[in-house]
Amino acid sequence: MPIIRTINLFRNIVLPATLNSYSIIFFFNNKLLASIIMLVTFFNFFAGVSGLLAVLITVLIANSMGFDKIQLKNGVYSFNALLTGIGMGTFFDPGLVFFTLLLLAALLTLILSVTLGGWLYKYALPFLSIPFVITFWFIVLPSSQFENLGLTQRNIYWMNEMYAIGGSPMLNFFQTMDALPIHKMVDIYLRSMSSIFFQDNLIAGFLIAIALLICSRIAFSLSVIGFVSAYFFAKFTGSAAASITYYNIGANYIMVAIAIGGFFVIPSKHSYLWTVLLVPLTSLVLLFMSKLFGFIHLPVFSLPFSFVVILFVYFLTLRINPSKLVLTPIQYYSPEINLYTYNNNKNRLSNLLYFPLYLPFWGEWIVSQGHHGKYTHKGDWGQAFDFMIYDAESKTYASNGLFCENYYCYNKPVVAPADGIVEEIIDNVIDNEIGKINTDNNWGNTIIIRHLPGLYTQLSHLKKGSFKVAKGDFVKRGDLLANCGNSGRSPEPHLHFQVQITPVLGSKTINYPFAYYYKKKNAERQLHQFSKPPEGALVYGVTSNQLLKTAFDIIPNTSLKYSYLNEKGIEKEELWEAYTDAYNCKYLYCKETESIAYYVSDGSMFYFTAFYGKREALLYYFYLSAYKVFLGEPENNEMNDALPLNLIRNKRISIWLHDFIAPFCTYIRVWHSIKPEYTSNLLDTDMLILKSKIQVSVFGNVTKESDSTIILSDNCIKEFTYESNKTKIRAKCISS
Repeated sequence: MPIIRTINLFRNIVLPATLNSYSIIFFFNNKLLASIIMLVTFFNFFAGVSGLLAVLITVLIANSMGFDKIQLKNGVYSFNALLTGIGMGTFFDPGLVFFTLLLLAALLTLILSVTLGGWLYKYALPFLSIPFVITFWFIVLPSSQFENLGLTQRNIYWMNEMYAIGGSPMLNFFQTMDALPIHKMVDIYLRSMSSIFFQDNLIAGFLIAIALLICSRIAFSLSVIGFVSAYFFAKFTGSAAASITYYNIGANYIMVAIAIGGFFVIPSKHSYLWTVLLVPLTSLVLLFMSKLFGFIHLPVFSLPFSFVVILFVYFLTLRINPSKLVLTPIQYYSPEINLYTYNNNKNRLSNLLYFPLYLPFWGEWIVSQGHHGKYTHKGDWGQAFDFMIYDAESKTYASNGLFCENYYCYNKPVVAPADGIVEEIIDNVIDNEIGKINTDNNWGNTIIIRHLPGLYTQLSHLKKGSFKVAKGDFVKRGDLLANCGNSGRSPEPHLHFQVQITPVLGSKTINYPFAYYYKKKNAERQLHQFSKPPEGALVYGVTSNQLLKTAFDIIPNTSLKYSYLNEKGIEKEELWEAYTDAYNCKYLYCKETESIAYYVSDGSMFYFTAFYGKREALLYYFYLSAYKVFLGEPENNEMNDALPLNLIRNKRISIWLHDFIAPFCTYIRVWHSIKPEYTSNLLDTDMLILKSKIQVSVFGNVTKESDSTIILSDNCIKEFTYESNKTKIRAKCISS
């Protein structure tokens, strides 16, 4: 139906694209900020109408021509049209010629946005407000040739606009507010904020500043820093008359501060420092461009801001070892979310950089020589492991230890550390007598496995004739390869293991961790994740619990459906469909709430990596409940993990205050913990209960945020509950 299609187009494309066109000017996708900015633009009524009309034209054209929907909905293609429309509505009178030029200008900004974006995105660079500046030049320079296009005087008599909109009450209100006896710097700051949208009044600047503060404490603080830096630099150099105008402060200095300090770069003390340095640099660029383009009577508008930001971001991309200033890896359009998510993920998800490798044996072995050991692990070959089996008396052998057969690890199975293809096998070296070594065949009997291009494992000193695989065979993790021996440079039986980037025997080693293993000490064991066991550590592998592994093995192209009572007590259903994206990352998708939760399930661990969507969605509560689940045997293992601070709903005032200093230090932390809880029937292996909780630590004072229970049975997640101070959810699986 055409009407239904039109409604869906407006709801799904036009409305979000229009709103985001306003807020993305400050690098946000925020409805509150968008609404306030839209309101402010209508203080100059015709400018507000022109801006909105330009956005609608751009959005409809871009959508009809099939451009990227995500970029379109984020306002990326249309915010330059908004600025152009507001500018034209501010300087020119309405009429047929005006609206014709507005249509052409909107089309030109779209063309420039798409083409500049296609060029600059290859270098991971933004186009910012360059399309607006170029388009406005195309309008301003030849405007004197358009006899039917008149310059407006509404900016001079802007009080008439207020009277026309709201009569005497609104006029009196604006006059009173505009005459408030406030500090000069506050007055300049607020008027500068309003000037971004071609206005000059305190109320507009105040509303924008308050909206920015509500949306982001970091962005607000950066706007103040940008303003103060520009103001005092101009006073110091004596360039205030030329560089300190409301528009220059707002559209250039403040925008540079927000862009570099908190959007393109993860907020930190280093990004704040660079903000203070780049604002004076922007002043130099602005003065130069003003002189240069002044010869042809063109205003520079926000071109200095675009030039400095693009130049500096490209400068950062060329570093070999980025450390202090980190470019934002995933853009959430919020400095706080960017910061908290990055800080949480840089440690928590660092394991995703590695292809998981597991211990190449069964049972408990000791690291007899670790990385850079004192015997043979030296230099380029130092990052390797030797494993042996010790008894309670710390001996590696029984009886007198004169024969290989006396050693506990001799002839023990050696298994594949991960899936791969057997690249090379050497099986012609006899075992040494105890105490003797074979330096002619240093590595002894060896197998080399290719797991990925550029990732190989070498297992050496194996027993001749014990190989169960051949060159070219595909092996899966845990498959039997051969038996431990005493061949090569090996005075007593042991297993040598190393990771390398080439398939050549004895290649240089690389620093690479084991995915999951237990380290045992004094009858206590501790789970280690993506780490390297130290020399002397007693280690053994992780085995999966079948119920846990099956229940959390959510296979793409399957679905889960749950019924639940929402926060208002209304019974609802939610369907989650499992997919993989273009990068082979798995995620759960709820169509009804348009929510997405990315996850990893590797057979040993299930954990979520990201959530996008509504906080009211059932999927969000499952994300919090099952944030990270160990799939090994549930022997009262409590799994602890950190959550990003922005996920917490309570303690809003505390978090707001924390946001101001978060780029410098952190005193609020959020922890998720989960552990198994057995049913009354300990022999019931078909049912398992997991209890999780979220706790918040403020200066070390811990309070509980929520409790969750997950019930597993029939090889699926049968039921889960989530309970906090304000929310109580109980969901039951009705299909899987």
